[in-house]
Amino acid sequence: MLLLTATIVANTSFALILRAAQRRHANDMAVGMINYLFASIFFGILGLISRPDGATTAAAYALAGGSFNVMIYLLLLPAMRFRGVAISIAMVRLAVVIPLAAAIVVWNEAPSSVQTYGILLAFVAVPMLSLEKGISDAPLTMRRIAVLLGLLLCNGMTLLMLKAFQMTGFTGARPIYLGVVFAIGAVVCAIAWLRGRKAPLGALEIKWGILLGTSNALTNILIFATLDVLLASVMFPILAAAGLSLSTIFAAIAWREIPGKLGWAGIAVAVVAIVLANL
Repeated sequence: MLLLTATIVANTSFALILRAAQRRHANDMAVGMINYLFASIFFGILGLISRPDGATTAAAYALAGGSFNVMIYLLLLPAMRFRGVAISIAMVRLAVVIPLAAAIVVWNEAPSSVQTYGILLAFVAVPMLSLEKGISDAPLTMRRIAVLLGLLLCNGMTLLMLKAFQMTGFTGARPIYLGVVFAIGAVVCAIAWLRGRKAPLGALEIKWGILLGTSNALTNILIFATLDVLLASVMFPILAAAGLSLSTIFAAIAWREIPGKLGWAGIAVAVVAIVLANL
């Protein structure tokens, strides 16, 4: 129970740390660069120490997984600005239906009736969350809808690539996979920062970047540790539902980022959808 609780807290902390850095006007791309660089070095060292079988396969899958992973970061930044933490994270968590759908189509896995209800509820939650006004009264535009749907798609593809890699059987090469995933994120954020920076890399960005990178690395370590003692079908719905709930409550109390009625309803439907889709 203690391990699962620690995993929930660590998993929830990433978006909250990123939002806190935003609210303190840290350079988003510099924070992302330090975050990914820190996590990449950490897992790279673990990979070099363990020298696992399947390192080349892990790196190949990570090239695709890393590309989608960094897109989540890039899309999460504007999403949190115009929709707040709760709505943005709800869209991210709903992405669990994408690898589930792929498992049905590609790997011929038959969903249970309960999982089918979860998938259907996810399709109900998406428009509710997209149409919620969020923390600003800015009008809903096609670009903003694309950002929210992009979050859903990119996180879904990230989860799908991780599932595809796990099915290779080279689970010992997870540090290599994660090291390459985060290295791609570091390179992309570094390019974006160098092209658009208005100020040099400062102590503020380094501090928040290391904090975010620590959250990133710790979350992945705890997830794998929890999977060793709990079934994935038990852990992931609890992790997603609890993380979404905690993020919403924290943002509402600390930053007064309170969703409207449609947003609360969408979050509630999303929590139910996430749990059912993982059962």
